[in-house]
Amino acid sequence: APPETPQGNTVVLIIDKSSSMEGRKIELARLSAIGVVDHLRPVDTIGVLIFDNSFQWAVPMRRAEDKSLIKRLISGITPDGGTQIAPALAEAYRKALPSKASSKHIVLLTDGISEEGDSMELARESAEHQVTISTVGLGQDVNRSYLEKVAAASGGRSYFLNEPIGLEQILLKDVQTYSGSTAIEKSLTPIAAQKSEVLEGVGIDSAPPLKGYARFIAKPGAETLLQIDALRKDPLYVRWQYGLGRAAVFTSDAKSRWAEQWVTWPGFDKLWINLTRDLLMHTDRTEATAEFDPASGDLVVHYRLAADSPEPATIPAIFALGPKNFRKAVDVQRTASRLYEGRVHIGSDTGLFRVRPADESAIFSEVGYYKDIPELQDYGSDEQLLRQIASLTNGRFNISPDAVFDSAGRSTHVVWQLWPLCLALAIGFTIAELVARKWTGLAYRFRNR
Repeated sequence: APPETPQGNTVVLIIDKSSSMEGRKIELARLSAIGVVDHLRPVDTIGVLIFDNSFQWAVPMRRAEDKSLIKRLISGITPDGGTQIAPALAEAYRKALPSKASSKHIVLLTDGISEEGDSMELARESAEHQVTISTVGLGQDVNRSYLEKVAAASGGRSYFLNEPIGLEQILLKDVQTYSGSTAIEKSLTPIAAQKSEVLEGVGIDSAPPLKGYARFIAKPGAETLLQIDALRKDPLYVRWQYGLGRAAVFTSDAKSRWAEQWVTWPGFDKLWINLTRDLLMHTDRTEATAEFDPASGDLVVHYRLAADSPEPATIPAIFALGPKNFRKAVDVQRTASRLYEGRVHIGSDTGLFRVRPADESAIFSEVGYYKDIPELQDYGSDEQLLRQIASLTNGRFNISPDAVFDSAGRSTHVVWQLWPLCLALAIGFTIAELVARKWTGLAYRFRNR
């Protein structure tokens, strides 16, 4: 699902308002901030922090609902004082961190040089908490190395402009990349999120970087097998069970736009073969069934291994997944040769429960069980009524699947309408007669010449 959640996105703009920003710089900085506000949704949160020797909130953290008020507050920013970046950066991070937004992004805009303080430690901490920081340096006097390191450590980007022209486009594009848009176009390294048969023989550790992907949030209960590097941890390949089938999403592409280097990577073909096979119907070597035990409130799973399937040396960790983030370990015990039984207490919980190994297993397959609400659990079929219906309509009751289409010697009269055939024949004969007459006349004239 794309990250259009009710929490929206959180954006904090940190604007240098020191004396050196006076004139064209501060004017374009205000216009750029207003441009960002125009592209936010009402559910998004915006904050504008200004700093010189100290810092203050020009726009305290708030929803982007009253945009006209936010724009007026931004328009009132005037330059004055020196440049102290670290305290302002810490304040912005402190305010953004508690937000429950889909994404939290900070943009630092400065034209001066400041002491680093604990900025690098803060940038690394922000990356761990999924708060990205981008930096924008204006002019020749900025500490380029410092701004680049802060952005890189937090997972953001750094930009440098000799002149403030183009600032609005850069600021807006950056905010959209990290907050407002699901398309991320930058060099990113895919990594395995968990062990899976899908990745066997692929060599994902040697995979080249991708040039982009579509950012989204995995559904509850879905399995993330590949993700975008250890810093962002955005899903790259996700699959989930849908009824008796399986669905999957790969958020990059398989062509030259984002996967240019992947196309020539040796593991490319193997990966797509594995992904395709993973979505096909599987013939399990183990018969797995699940039932509910009302006496104990347990979900009971029975495994019967195929005759040619080897006994496992150890039983893998198996979990039951269910509604409302239900997740419990299943106690699986060997009850006889090639027979295993697992139990997990689900009590009065209802809905779809899935029992599967933590890591894919060729022996212990996934099995599901749907537990109805109590008033439906004891509601069976009315056998007497069904027998009566079958008797009154000359039908049969409780027959085998093979006998469903057995006519039992009975026949059915079918009425065919013959007029279309007769009409077609009449038209055909008429055309044939006309052709014959014409041909006879032509032949007669030819002979008399």
